[in-house]
Amino acid sequence: MSQPLRAEFEAIQGRWKELCQNGHLPARSDFPVESLTPWIGHIQIVERIGDGDSVRHRVRLVGTRIVYYEGRDNTGKFLDDVIPMDQRDELLEPYRRCADSRAPVYTAFYSCSEAAISSQLERLILPLAADGKTIDQFIVAIYRTAT
Repeated sequence: MSQPLRAEFEAIQGRWKELCQNGHLPARSDFPVESLTPWIGHIQIVERIGDGDSVRHRVRLVGTRIVYYEGRDNTGKFLDDVIPMDQRDELLEPYRRCADSRAPVYTAFYSCSEAAISSQLERLILPLAADGKTIDQFIVAIYRTAT
């Protein structure tokens, strides 16, 4: 993350870092809903399913601000089913990088939704592991790019 992060990203990443202990990643259960209150409308929980070349990402929860930005609710859908084929690699690569590095990944991107209210967005992807090692979910904070 070469550019300065917005305060919201710094805060949620700080919480995530506090929960990383002895080389173990935090689990989704380490983030009860009340701990996410400051960011809840901007949070998306994405589940990582499979391994190797067969990894897919399913949206488990979408905050209300993200639904507003995207113009749709992708809860329960696989990202590769809602992202147009020509944009899949670009939009899914940060999830792969996050899983491979086991570290937060920041990206600025354009929404691929035709119904999007705001197309320029920023996201911070934080890896989660129920067993502390195997990444099985991500907390994704998404905000409209400041103008």
